[in-house]
Amino acid sequence: MDKIIAIVFFGAIFGLFPIIIFYGGIFIHYFSYYEIKEYFNSFFMQNLNLYLYILFGLFSGIAFVVNKNFLRFIYLICAILFCLTLIPSIGLNAGEKMFAKNAKINIDGKNYIAKLIYKDNMKIYYKLKDNPKIQRLDVR
Repeated sequence: MDKIIAIVFFGAIFGLFPIIIFYGGIFIHYFSYYEIKEYFNSFFMQNLNLYLYILFGLFSGIAFVVNKNFLRFIYLICAILFCLTLIPSIGLNAGEKMFAKNAKINIDGKNYIAKLIYKDNMKIYYKLKDNPKIQRLDVR
């Protein structure tokens, strides 16, 4: 029973660090490139994949509690790969792959084809072809 509690505890902590760094790199480079004004906390909570976190957390907990050096090595490789988003070009490309897409949006009764830069539950950041400026649309 103690090992299960230790796996959950260590997994919750060590599983979160690489994921925070991954999203932090995207937040720093993708959001600053498009000049999107968001707080990291709300961005992180809106986009955290709980299934990925649970799987990575369990893997991390097992790797650190069971004392298998191979699993720790795999964890280290995953953490390094997650840190790659701190490189500006990789962080920007990862943000593009995760968030940017072309879509139809309705603004004041008119339909536009826009490039969605970022969308959450409350707002959409988009760019129209004829206007290169990033615009914000509040969704309620």
